[in-house]
Amino acid sequence: MDIKTLKISDSVQWIGVLDKNIRTFDIIMETKYGTTYNSYFINAQKKAIVETVKITSWETYETKMRQVCNPLEIEYIIINHTEPDHVGNLQKTLQICSNAKVVGSQVTIKFLQNQMGYNFPQLAVKDNDVIDLGNRHLTIISTPNLHWPDSTYTYLQEEQILFTCDSFGAHFCHEEMYDDLVGYYNDAFQYYFDVILKPFSSYFLRAIDKIRSLPIKTICTGHGPILRTYWRQIVKKTEQLCLEYLSNYPVKNRVLIAFVSAYGFTKTIAEKIKEGLEEVKEIEIDFCNIEKMDTVTLSDKVAKASAYLLGSPTINHNMLPQLYQLFTCMNPIREKNKPASCFGSYGWSGETNHILISNINNMKMKFFGETFFIKFKPQENDFEKIKNFGKKFGLFVRS
Repeated sequence: MDIKTLKISDSVQWIGVLDKNIRTFDIIMETKYGTTYNSYFINAQKKAIVETVKITSWETYETKMRQVCNPLEIEYIIINHTEPDHVGNLQKTLQICSNAKVVGSQVTIKFLQNQMGYNFPQLAVKDNDVIDLGNRHLTIISTPNLHWPDSTYTYLQEEQILFTCDSFGAHFCHEEMYDDLVGYYNDAFQYYFDVILKPFSSYFLRAIDKIRSLPIKTICTGHGPILRTYWRQIVKKTEQLCLEYLSNYPVKNRVLIAFVSAYGFTKTIAEKIKEGLEEVKEIEIDFCNIEKMDTVTLSDKVAKASAYLLGSPTINHNMLPQLYQLFTCMNPIREKNKPASCFGSYGWSGETNHILISNINNMKMKFFGETFFIKFKPQENDFEKIKNFGKKFGLFVRS
């Protein structure tokens, strides 16, 4: 069992857990370097914990907690984010820390009640509230949508330590933990940003503005290395990545025609739609069969597009799985009000039409109002109708 704790400052210790062997995170992320679930103990007059860890790591986590304190002395458990990899052990933690209150935003408290199924001692906080630990003080910094609505940072005033949860982190596991000891991990940092935080770049920039004037010695992340030496570079790099993303994404009037095709019928429809789009000036087209496309490439294409035409045949009363994968690359905050429609071929009842429209609406996109689905194979006398559909959609995008 991993029983290592790590002294970060006079009053703060890392009591997190290493997960060297995990290779897939949240189903869709590759974690070839493993990850860590970072939790921190604050040894103040009123003792506190910042974050817990994933439920599968309870035995290790409890051992570490008992190494640094008597759980009955814990008075506050600060929760910056309620994804299960951060709060999976909260219920068990509360059982042994029976004198503790859970501290979090109103949204955090609500999400925790939904997850745990019962009420618990709690303290709801808002932006700039201060938690008095006696000889230490914690300032709450509201940072919503990084990457959930509940997100907050917590700042330990006296020791200038900022706890940032998912921000500035990485899925990267190394026993040394400190940024100046773990070696090169820029690819893990970049991948983590791209998959988790990039769609929320505008919110990230607001969060960076909030911490810009803070005196900081260490940034304690939720995953990956603790930033004691290179935190300025990491924050600056993050800001640059956010600005680059917002300046380049989405591309104005760029239409993503993304499709899969079992026998070439849906592909033919896609090609004719493309011909119609090409008749509209100032429309840029990204035409792609996504059957074998990897998630990173697909995610980038989705992010760059300012409009979508999505195609799939109907097989067994359903659209094909690659279209479901495409929708997992979308975000309703980012994709809201982007024009969208769908097309495809079918043999009997054609459920894909309604399934795609439903997903388009769920993503809060602006549905074109028309779709183009053909029974079995499109014929030559259908081509002009298909091209006209594409042209009308292009004009819709430009309007």
